[in-house]
Amino acid sequence: MMHELYLIKGKTQKNITQLVGNLSWSSNIDALGVELSFDYAYNDSQHFAKRDILEMGAHIVLSNSGKVISHFVIVSESVSGRFGKSYTCFDYAWYLNKNETVIQFKKASASQAIQKLLDKFGVKHKIAPIKTAITKIYKDMTVSDIIKDILEQATQETKHKYRIEMDKDILTINKMADLVINPKVRLSANTPLVPITSMISSPSRSRSIEEMKNNILIVSSNEESSKVLASIKSASSIARYGQLTEVVSVDEKNEAQARNIASNILSELNRITEDVSIELLGHDDVRAGRILVVDEPITGIKGRYVIKSANHSVSNGIHKVSVDLEAV
Repeated sequence: MMHELYLIKGKTQKNITQLVGNLSWSSNIDALGVELSFDYAYNDSQHFAKRDILEMGAHIVLSNSGKVISHFVIVSESVSGRFGKSYTCFDYAWYLNKNETVIQFKKASASQAIQKLLDKFGVKHKIAPIKTAITKIYKDMTVSDIIKDILEQATQETKHKYRIEMDKDILTINKMADLVINPKVRLSANTPLVPITSMISSPSRSRSIEEMKNNILIVSSNEESSKVLASIKSASSIARYGQLTEVVSVDEKNEAQARNIASNILSELNRITEDVSIELLGHDDVRAGRILVVDEPITGIKGRYVIKSANHSVSNGIHKVSVDLEAV
């Protein structure tokens, strides 16, 4: 496999890979989009081709063996002496973090609401059906925060978690449970493909009840009301760990909806969290929000884990990725 970077100018593209060093990219489950960084060999001599100069807002394509991984925009530059620059780029989800808007939804399904929002900004999209009804006015919020709020409402109601990703230049939203991956690599040209999870290095594992909640109260988000719409608790968990209460504010719901939300949140929070970090041979499918199946007997890491963060690096042609995982 060979990763390459291309500079896009209008309808033309220029391979700048030979000028690039310390190529890395990362994703995080709490952030929207992928961050790409690299060093760039540059000097101000007359022999350096002007067409190879990188500028703020320029567009970059990361590819692997001819297959496009993603599109990026250059957002920052740092200079070290006369002969080197470093660049930070983000995929096109960056624009959703930088645009605020005002928009109102009246009983629109979550997927329809997000589609309407993205159409307003001309963003291409592919969104899984999400039936949760959205009735809300959003003011002075970024597009990304509006989408996150809509998906949070859907998760509270249905228990399903969703992941936002840029697939090249298309924004996609899918159920996280559908994003199970089993990436494989070939160690040499004449060997079969093997799962990257069969070659784990530097594994570590920690468990905690710090984020546990076993008593859930659902209240109205109306500031003039202190009404508790629903409550649910786990008596066995409280007896073992003590009472740990979470109060969740929601828009007006009927009693059945409120009870359902309370039940889903209790199911999500009433558990011991398990955090894992491992290092793997790199694969482009490894991104935050996707799920890996891991079996590492020494530390007892076994089961399905959502990728909380993934940090890729390419050095001397070797692609590696370090990931932080959470049990699901």
